[in-house]
Amino acid sequence: MSVVLLAVFWGLAFFVMLNDIDFFSLQDLFDTRELHHEHVVVVLFFCGIVAAALPLIAGKLQRMEN
Repeated sequence: MSVVLLAVFWGLAFFVMLNDIDFFSLQDLFDTRELHHEHVVVVLFFCGIVAAALPLIAGKLQRMEN
């Protein structure tokens, strides 16, 4: 389940990168005056990691209770 969640979020991030004209620019990433595709890519990347970690943590907590 975790791998599937990670693949979905990272796949979405990749499609957002493909939708941007300059693919990925560090200059746009650090520009905080307006929202850029790069910001969405980074959020999707980290949300994918968190979403993949949650089932693992929940499973470990459930095993500790038993």
